[in-house]
Amino acid sequence: MKCPKCGTDNPENNKFCLECGKKMTKVCPQCGTENLPGAKFCGECGRNLVLPPVPAHKEFSTDEKLARMKRYLPKDLTEKILAQRDKIEGERKRVSVMFCDMEGFTGLSERLDPEEIYSIMDGVYEILIQKVHEYGGTVNEMTGDGIIALFGAPIALEDAPQRAIRSACEIHREMVRYNDRIKEERGSIQSIKMRIGIHTGPVVVGTLGNDLRVEFKAVGDTVNIASRVEGLAEPGTTYVSEATFGLTEGMFRFEALGGKEVKGREEGVKVYRVIAPSMRRTRFDISAERGLTPFVGRGRELELLIDGFERAKGGRGQAFSITAEAGVGKSRLLYEFRKVVANEDVTFLEGKCLSYSRGVAYHPVIDVLKASFEIQGGDEDSVIREKVQNGLKALGIEEASTLPYLLELLSVRDSGIDSIPMSPEERRARILDSLKRIVLKRSEIRPLIMAIEDLHWIDNSSEESLKELLDDISGSRVLMIFTYRPEFVHTWGGRSYHCQVNLNRFSNRESLIMVSNLLGVEELDKNLEDFILERTEGVPFFIEEFIKSLRDLKVIEKKGNKYSAAKDLEDVSIPSTIQDVIMARVDSLPEAAKRMLQTGSVIGREFGYELIKEVTGLAEQELLSHLSILKDSELLYERGIYPQSTYIFKHALTQDAVYQSLLKSTRKRYHREVAQVLEEGFSGAAETQPELLGHHYTEAGNVERAIPYWHKAGEIAIRRSAHMVAVAHFNRGLELFKALPDNPRRAQQELDLQMALGNTLMTIKGYGDPEVKRTLERARELCLQVGETSQLFPVLHGLWIFYIARAESQTSHEMAEQCLDLAKRLKDPALLMEAHHALGSNFLWRGEY
Repeated sequence: MKCPKCGTDNPENNKFCLECGKKMTKVCPQCGTENLPGAKFCGECGRNLVLPPVPAHKEFSTDEKLARMKRYLPKDLTEKILAQRDKIEGERKRVSVMFCDMEGFTGLSERLDPEEIYSIMDGVYEILIQKVHEYGGTVNEMTGDGIIALFGAPIALEDAPQRAIRSACEIHREMVRYNDRIKEERGSIQSIKMRIGIHTGPVVVGTLGNDLRVEFKAVGDTVNIASRVEGLAEPGTTYVSEATFGLTEGMFRFEALGGKEVKGREEGVKVYRVIAPSMRRTRFDISAERGLTPFVGRGRELELLIDGFERAKGGRGQAFSITAEAGVGKSRLLYEFRKVVANEDVTFLEGKCLSYSRGVAYHPVIDVLKASFEIQGGDEDSVIREKVQNGLKALGIEEASTLPYLLELLSVRDSGIDSIPMSPEERRARILDSLKRIVLKRSEIRPLIMAIEDLHWIDNSSEESLKELLDDISGSRVLMIFTYRPEFVHTWGGRSYHCQVNLNRFSNRESLIMVSNLLGVEELDKNLEDFILERTEGVPFFIEEFIKSLRDLKVIEKKGNKYSAAKDLEDVSIPSTIQDVIMARVDSLPEAAKRMLQTGSVIGREFGYELIKEVTGLAEQELLSHLSILKDSELLYERGIYPQSTYIFKHALTQDAVYQSLLKSTRKRYHREVAQVLEEGFSGAAETQPELLGHHYTEAGNVERAIPYWHKAGEIAIRRSAHMVAVAHFNRGLELFKALPDNPRRAQQELDLQMALGNTLMTIKGYGDPEVKRTLERARELCLQVGETSQLFPVLHGLWIFYIARAESQTSHEMAEQCLDLAKRLKDPALLMEAHHALGSNFLWRGEY
């Protein structure tokens, strides 16, 4: 340890310098506390004092900043963040948070030189960062001996929980290999193991700092729970919370560990240990194993596939592309087709493109090869080699020109390809040639169906191989089936033997059939029917997840053979599975287009061109460009002719998900801007749509401006005989008075609204309804508060009518007398007449002639 004064080397535990007598201390670089020379951790803040000190901060050039960012961010995020660094504001995200901490660091630090420790930790960080990035995660923070990673932020992922767990499994696997390498280089030392905890939930993701340090600070209980779960994990294991388990059950094998007490929480946390990935890789795989609902609404499309198969059996190769947005039923149609041909003498080979496999060359092609040679997940290299050799022999394919390339694709060591001198282009050509030979040879033995799912996630190498294979099937007994979303554009052009099948959303009738099948009943409450149809809009996946959510949350209840709502339907949140699918698409948009979509979500389900133009303040061409992107992505529909066009969110759930992603402060700002534009630039809105201004001012937190608009909206509704709507508007306005201070002006405003509500309630609920009484009694309190006014008489008269209707003669008599006293004081002949009529009627009904 060097003396801070004279630089002399001293023994580690010396309290004073041998040369100059200066007191020897270790100053913590984090909090500045002086510690004893032998201290390994700071006594004040707990920072590790064995690690080399962090280099002093220095300014980096733009190129250096970009290079540093690339180390900690997935490639596709870096430029996006740099371009928008001054505009990024916090967002609400649903993410999977992974805490990863190293076990065994203290033991290493005691036995090894600090330079060696630094070198080992650098290797550990490389593994952690690489495996997080491979599955689309972002390193949120680097701790002393681990990392915190986010999956689903800053860009949403539709399968974030699954990616997080797969990343964790890869980290454990790679750490075993890393330990072996360290032992080879440095001899026998304590093994390094990682403890990993994962939890899924909502967070607020903060902004980047000016120095572009990658700190997407995630704030919220989700982060705390993930940290607690990691603290429970054993070294070398991954523990997940119940929320993460529920979203990935079936895709992995788990061991339930029950509830565990954790610091800072009254309720325990249920945790599960991840054992290994299962063979099921998609939500549909799990649904199919658990049991699917009856097949609905795709009979015509299924017939097209069957007809294509018949042509392929006759030697006329066919190809079909099944195109539809997420959740509409591509996988289900393929599943039903496979069931139809199950009894045929046919070879069925299937490959899947996965959201996290874009960086893996030939991923779906490898699936096809494994299916062709019946290769299982746990097969050793020797078993794979033997299966491929036997398969090639049975097909009559020359081994020497094919085997090395197939073994290379299947990641078999010593494939033999390295001993063959060739250029990369030639190697690629021979790999494709090997694939074509296998497919065409198998089709000579029996008809062959090759299905590749989810081409929107395909890698370039696989896409090229499918394109070349497609060119050679026209005269063979091959049927190729592809499924993908509309955003994917294939590169193989037109073929007479290629047919595109577009799946549309379900009709209302088909949707209700599916709902009935899911709930096991034939009848639903009409309001519940309408709510489900409005929210799910014919998307089978949305229907399934929405119904599951309604049942889990006990929002619906079964009475006899009918389901109805048990709670307020408007408070139902979007299921996380649906939200993830939607936000993954939204986050893939250019930032400017995404901000416009967010602004539109604040305006409402639909908005006009002129309104969005005024709210955003964008130039015409820029605005049209962003709207074009949103239309092309099919997030918005356009109705009408420019510039009188209106834009509508394709799904109500899309609008909800985008709106919920905004911070509350951002929502308020947008609502305020929309309200001001409507008020100042669209004068007709205040007269014809006051409820719109009331809504936006309410959400903006400006209740004083909102209340008059709700009052006016109620009056308009009454003129249109929409009394129930009027009651809703009046009640919205009355709710806002809670936020205003008590004063005469507030009391008078509330009195006006209460009077309007009371009269409307009498019309629709009758004179004797308890709600009428509550409203009129509150109005009487307000009349007394602001002083006697002309409004007190109608309030008292209304209460007289209420008690008469309830046959409470004594109280009604008292109300009539109060009416008479007030009319006399006011000296109003009309009021005197009404008061005498009320009192006379009371005497009559009491028999006091």
